[in-house]
Order: sequence, then C-alpha cells, then structure tokens
Amino acid sequence: MVPKREPIDRAALRRHAQVAVLSGLVRGDDVDDLMAAVAPSHVPGRFSPDVALLELAATALDLACPAGAEPLGYEGLRERLLPEVPFRGRVEHRNSQYALYAVACMRGGLQPDLLADAGWWQAPLWQYAVFAVVIYSRAAAERLAVPVAEIARRTAARHAVELEGV
Repeated sequence: MVPKREPIDRAALRRHAQVAVLSGLVRGDDVDDLMAAVAPSHVPGRFSPDVALLELAATALDLACPAGAEPLGYEGLRERLLPEVPFRGRVEHRNSQYALYAVACMRGGLQPDLLADAGWWQAPLWQYAVFAVVIYSRAAAERLAVPVAEIARRTAARHAVELEGV
C-alpha cells in the first residue's frame, strides 16, 4: 500500500513566497536571506513558487518601464544590478537569462512554457526568479529614484500582498 501524501495548500505556498521576497526587499535583506525565506515555499515534485515570483518581477519591470518609457537594456543588467551573485558557467548564465526573458514575455502578454523550458534544470527556476525580482526591483528603484523598499511596497500593493515584519 502506497502511503497517502499530505495535501498541500498551493495558494498559501504561493502567497508565502511573494510575502517573503517582498517583505525581505522592504527590510533590505540580502539575496541569500531572500532565498532562505522563499525556500520553504518550494515543495519538490509538488509545488514551485516560480510563477508567483516571476509575476512580481514582471510588475517591477512594469514599474521600471511604463508604457512609452525607454526600454531597459539587457546587456550588463545582471552584473550591474546583482553584483553580489557571481553567475558561473554557461548553465547559470543561461538560467538567469531565461528568468529575465520569461519576465519580459509575461509582462508583454506571452506566457512562457515554464514546465517544458525549465522543468529539467538541476537548480529550480524559482531561485532564478528571486534574482529576477531583485534585478527588476533595483532597476525600477534606479529609474524612479526611490528606494528598493518603495518598489517592493508598490509591487505588493499591485498584488494585494500584505507585507510582514516591516
């Protein structure tokens, strides 16, 4: 007899990931702390918060580049806005590039096939989605001349996310 798995609350895990990353950005947490805060939302083989996080990154990109604004240049974006994370090797560069491009697709109205595109990765997509949230939030903060915490608050408001511990 196969033991029955406990049911999981996908909506709660999704919300937890969004609250964790946005609350961490408001507090000024570093990327390692953001990753640690989001990690409990990932239940291998059952739920990944990648889409929930990519949606936040798309909102931050929208704040950075509202309609009619000059496009954000991709070249050097990671190195400039996330210098504390060294992307090593072709795989890490490709995975982070995919997350950044997937966000742009989502913002533009095209839903990427995340399962087919990233389902086979060794490192889960949600980790690169956290990087995308940070990068696009920092880009928006830079362009709007406001702190990253303000971008996180605006993003939270657009997604009806109640921040914790801030």
